[in-house]
Amino acid sequence: MVRNNSVVQRVTSEGMEEQAEEIIRIREILKEHPKGLTIEDIAKKLPLNRTSTSKYLNTLLISGQAEMRSFGRAKVFTLSRRVPFSQMLNLSSDLLLVLDNDLLIRQVNEPFINLFGLSSDTLIDTRVDQSSFIRALPEKYLALFREALSGTEHTTIDRIEIGGRDYFFRINLIPLVFDQGEQGLAVILEDITELKKYQQHLEQLVHERTHELIITNEKLVKEIEGHRRSRGALEESEKKYRELVENANSILLRVTDQGLILFFNEFAERFFGVTEAEMLGKNILGTIIPAGNLTDTGTPAERIREFLQPTEYLPFSEVECVRKNFENAWVAWTSRAIADKSGMFSQFLIVGMDITDRKNMENALHQVNAKLNMVSSITRHDILNKLTVIYSMNSFLQESITDPVLLGYLKKTDTAVRGIGHQIEFTHDYKDMGREKADWQNIFDSVRKSVAHRHLKNLVIEVPTNGLEIFADPWLRKVFFNLIDNTVRHAEHATEIKVSYTESGNGLVLVYEDNGIGIPGDKKEKIFEQGFGKNNGYGLFMAREILAITGLTIRETGVPGTGARFEIQLPKQAYRFKERAGQGTKQKVFDGDAVIPAAADRSG
Repeated sequence: MVRNNSVVQRVTSEGMEEQAEEIIRIREILKEHPKGLTIEDIAKKLPLNRTSTSKYLNTLLISGQAEMRSFGRAKVFTLSRRVPFSQMLNLSSDLLLVLDNDLLIRQVNEPFINLFGLSSDTLIDTRVDQSSFIRALPEKYLALFREALSGTEHTTIDRIEIGGRDYFFRINLIPLVFDQGEQGLAVILEDITELKKYQQHLEQLVHERTHELIITNEKLVKEIEGHRRSRGALEESEKKYRELVENANSILLRVTDQGLILFFNEFAERFFGVTEAEMLGKNILGTIIPAGNLTDTGTPAERIREFLQPTEYLPFSEVECVRKNFENAWVAWTSRAIADKSGMFSQFLIVGMDITDRKNMENALHQVNAKLNMVSSITRHDILNKLTVIYSMNSFLQESITDPVLLGYLKKTDTAVRGIGHQIEFTHDYKDMGREKADWQNIFDSVRKSVAHRHLKNLVIEVPTNGLEIFADPWLRKVFFNLIDNTVRHAEHATEIKVSYTESGNGLVLVYEDNGIGIPGDKKEKIFEQGFGKNNGYGLFMAREILAITGLTIRETGVPGTGARFEIQLPKQAYRFKERAGQGTKQKVFDGDAVIPAAADRSG
């Protein structure tokens, strides 16, 4: 047991005297309020911060001059006459260790034992330099313990590893005197791990933000830093930013989510030949952007919304605009939503770049390509004519020659010539691949176009009719053509083709499958190689190449003997539903060569 007049006494120094004064003030406040006060109440009356008040109250608890009671989450402190020292130790949430003048551990509280995973039996009456606890501390602490026992109080912050986890503590070494007059030392470890992590997190955020500001505002840092408290400097800075917007070599517009113009910069005025006053409050659709130059589907509001919200695959909307002098100009538009004070996105910042020259160059390239295609068409025609002559000559020679060796040579020549013919036909079929820009392709329409005028051997094809579209090259129809051609040519006994999909958190898998004989496991990758197969060997190879134009992949995952199954992987940004009605509705698109009317829809 510890008496009020025989507890912790501060060592004589300026710091000790000041702390002794604070403790006296706390005792007087507690005397005036015998029912007790919380840490916050005492801190306000001193006044001191909560951390310092808590430290002094811990000292009073250790010395037995005060006691603490808990009411829910609140801790109420009152003066006490006699308090058991061991109980006082356990009342504190801090980790407490009491040493005597010989560095023997005399007392340790439960929070200390629980956190370090030690027992009091292995610690009490053990020299601290021989305890397992000291191994967790940096080497400097033995010297600090001895120095503190001589009367010098220490406060340090250190990292300590406990059970494989890093903790941060504020460690206070406070000299004290026992009842018998012996000198001792209170070691108080205040857990500040969360505070330290939060501090490190804030420091990291500050470092990252500072780095960004250095990069983006290098030329303005000195001026802004020197005048940041001056209203005049802020106004000057705003003026400069305003001039930057007005004089930017790009069209800058601010519009509502309905397309009404709120801001029209000076470059836009010069580019379109109209003033900001003429355009404010007007809709961009039907003024600077002709109504017919956006998508023809949907209401005007839906067309505006689609224009203002580009996707990852279409970050720019390339639109042919009209100037005041009726001169056409191509502009690449991009937009960014702007949140208001409530967090709602009700306005958009639109940036337009003049791409008229680029479009003119593209048109010139298209014309050049058209001429090259014409030349290659004539060349192909001539080569095929020559090959026809070679076919005929080979045929005549084979009829007139009986030497088996020479006949063998002629057959090899015939095979080579026919291979050349197939390659020439291939260049004709795929001469336009990649010329058109990628866009949203409707799956139902692509399948329908791919089987137009083709004999399907009584195959039934089912396709979802819920408006599924994928972002792909316009030659997507060739992908389905080659998949269907593969079924028609190689899937013996196949009677049905199904096109379906499965959607997940990562995206969508578009599935093409038939009920034929399937593809052997050792050929699942080879079928996509150039030249593999019984015919020209380019069908599935080109299907994979067409999908790769927009980053899509295809693989064969069917079980041999149950039919072929091709899966096309699409990320979330590469597909959409124009009519979100679920996958339950499927249409039997083709039954043999006959188109089945929409009335024949059935659930799939």
